[in-house]
Amino acid sequence: MGQRHSVAPSRLLLVATVLVVAANLRPAITLVGPLIERIGAETGMSAAALGVLGALPVFTFAAVSLFVHLLARRWSLEPVITAALGILVLGTLLRAAPGLPYSLFAGTIILAAAVGVVNVLLPIVVRRDFPDRVPMMTGAYTAALTAVASVASGIAVPLADGIGWQYALASAALVAVVGTALWSLRLRRGHAAADRPQPAEEALPAERPAERSVWRSGLAWQVALFFGLQASMFYFLLTWLAAIHTYHGFSERAGGYSVAAYQGIGIIGTLTVGRLMQRLDDHRWVALGLGTAMAAGLCGMLALPALMPLWAMVCGFASTSTLLLAMTMISLRANSPEQSTQLSGMAQGLGYIIAGSLPILAGTVFDATGSWVPSLGAALAVTAVYTAIGWFCGRNVHIRPAEQRA
Repeated sequence: MGQRHSVAPSRLLLVATVLVVAANLRPAITLVGPLIERIGAETGMSAAALGVLGALPVFTFAAVSLFVHLLARRWSLEPVITAALGILVLGTLLRAAPGLPYSLFAGTIILAAAVGVVNVLLPIVVRRDFPDRVPMMTGAYTAALTAVASVASGIAVPLADGIGWQYALASAALVAVVGTALWSLRLRRGHAAADRPQPAEEALPAERPAERSVWRSGLAWQVALFFGLQASMFYFLLTWLAAIHTYHGFSERAGGYSVAAYQGIGIIGTLTVGRLMQRLDDHRWVALGLGTAMAAGLCGMLALPALMPLWAMVCGFASTSTLLLAMTMISLRANSPEQSTQLSGMAQGLGYIIAGSLPILAGTVFDATGSWVPSLGAALAVTAVYTAIGWFCGRNVHIRPAEQRA
């Protein structure tokens, strides 16, 4: 009884810190979508330039992700994540400072770099601290991420109406301050290894041959492509969904609420799909079902735009659940935490390069055509491709160890 009492607070701390850090991965970014037309009107930026602003976090994720494993190896997970959260606060405040567009773009790069670090490391924390509950915990932290992002999108326009869009963007710093304070408790208490012994392979070693093995693995490339293409859909809709709404006659506020619903419905998706995946070893049918749901939502936007809020929720359920699937693949397809860190960096580094292209392309095409139909058609094609890839990397297979040929 006494032993159970001593371990429980540590376990609770592990769960709470993972969830609060996950809550910081999107609000600073999702606040922009509902306000993007207002930002364009007040700064004079074109739709193409606003597409660059929407894609800038994604490209920053890509640049940072490939090198995060070096930080984790040098300083370990807890200090690196603490520092990243502190930088997130600074970048969020800089983005809202006077001096646009310089501070808007510079702050976005800084805050996105901080988020990119945590993006890569959080799946590794989950694998290390909850090795027998990876799909469930990935679903829980994706739900936390989605919930806070949804609230941020929903309050963006009312906040901007009341205090101005710069202060609305700065409000995300409050969440980051809370996250920094709670996560820093790990620095004093240590992670779960302080309370229970860990196998030797659960530590991040200083150097081992497995470091580059993921780049020679066909499965790793499948995971990277799947991650990138599904993320391109998320960021396309996150950036332009509100604008697509106003194009079809909805108000700016209604567009903001639909962006919130697009993300909020994902809470249900991640919790239900996470439970389903926990019971399955083979995730191919999950990938196929979610791809079909995304295609249905996009077809609805093209055929029945009057029901745009409904299609936003259908796409949101599919998109957030597919993100859960992609993050779970990163954790489960590797053979060790070191290999998982390498795969996370590879998948997110290459994946976000892919993901950043669609928002920019969509803005450029809209400038040229004045219509969202071509971009939605391209999104359908992207959905078909990532669903096919998801069928292959959803199998219950693993990357071969470094000593074998991948």
